[in-house]
Amino acid sequence: MNIAKYFVLLINICLLPILSQAQERPSYCDEIPVMYDKGAMAKPPALPKFETTPVTEYKVQVAILKFTHPKDYPFHKYLVARYRPCEQVWVVETKKCFRSRQEAEDMRSELKDLGYSGAYLVEVLAYE
Repeated sequence: MNIAKYFVLLINICLLPILSQAQERPSYCDEIPVMYDKGAMAKPPALPKFETTPVTEYKVQVAILKFTHPKDYPFHKYLVARYRPCEQVWVVETKKCFRSRQEAEDMRSELKDLGYSGAYLVEVLAYE
């Protein structure tokens, strides 16, 4: 009887670090968008309007990590890792957004020279 308790305890101790690294998907990733039936709502509520204008900016992404964690790798100080829970991936990209495409291309070239051969540009929609 004692051996069984110790065996279960040993299994729990071994599996706990593995299970703690697995990150759960938020419930909103699985939610289906609400469909409006005819007559269910006369008119959906209007979204708030702001005095902003959309601006295209650029980021440089260097990696998308699916089955690993960014803490396992040293990255350059220009980069930051961001977790996307619905896709269950880590995106490693520049901290800074660039207004001009040329600035972003220059940063991409610099990162490629540092060893990030898969660096590519991503357009980001910002508001000012």
